[in-house]
Amino acid sequence: MENEYFDSDIDLQHDLASQPCWNSLRFEQCRFEGLDLSQGQWRFCVFDECEFINCDFSLLSLNNSQLHSAVFSNCKLLGVDWTQADWQSNLGNPPKFKGCLLNSGSFFALSLGAAHFIDCKIHDVDFTQASLVKASFRGSELAHTRFHQSDLTKTDFSQAHGYQIDVTQNRVEKARFSRIEALGLLASLGIELVD
Repeated sequence: MENEYFDSDIDLQHDLASQPCWNSLRFEQCRFEGLDLSQGQWRFCVFDECEFINCDFSLLSLNNSQLHSAVFSNCKLLGVDWTQADWQSNLGNPPKFKGCLLNSGSFFALSLGAAHFIDCKIHDVDFTQASLVKASFRGSELAHTRFHQSDLTKTDFSQAHGYQIDVTQNRVEKARFSRIEALGLLASLGIELVD
């Protein structure tokens, strides 16, 4: 399918549900629910104010697709290289992820200010050189996730856990951390805590 416009819900009964490759499709205010497009490809697609619920997009190739004000809820997004998307043309809000699995992905050097990663599992993900000003990782697990030369100014890490952030290699001014987890930030400073 190519060069088509959609403005209705897309579920397992829809023709697109069985198409592994979508080319130059445009979706406006669509709701995608229960789809399994793992290892699929989106090529030059545009998603305006779309919501994705309980979908499996693991290893999805984004090939210059645009995600304007996208919301992902309870989706499996393993191994996605988000840098393949067209973020330069983004006219909407940054993406929101709620209760998603985002393991082994890459947001390398992306500008995602005010993106939301709420109650997600974000293991072994690369945020190196990413701009995450005013982003939220509230309640998320961040084991083995890399933040290096990232701008985390005013980023909310409250109730998040498992992160290791070197405060000498990242901008963390006015970022929010839970007290217990914030003790881990001292490791990068060579500080020893004693009782």
